[in-house]
Amino acid sequence: MPSGCCGQRIPTRKKETAPLPENPDVGSGVKLLYLGAGRRDFEGPSGLTYVVSDQRRRFVVDAQDVPRLLKERFVIEQP
Repeated sequence: MPSGCCGQRIPTRKKETAPLPENPDVGSGVKLLYLGAGRRDFEGPSGLTYVVSDQRRRFVVDAQDVPRLLKERFVIEQP
């Protein structure tokens, strides 16, 4: 384990090992981008749940869920 100043331990981030569940297939939905770190589960007003993480930043959502999800701090529309 790496050590910091004066023998202090540096915390390491645990890697995600379990595969992420599939996001719902919404066809021609709206493309969003997750800019945060770690896994997050977002539920929209449509009742659909979207799972994002460092390994899955791009996701497509139902148009009905867009206003709610864009209020999240780390979610933007894909440029």
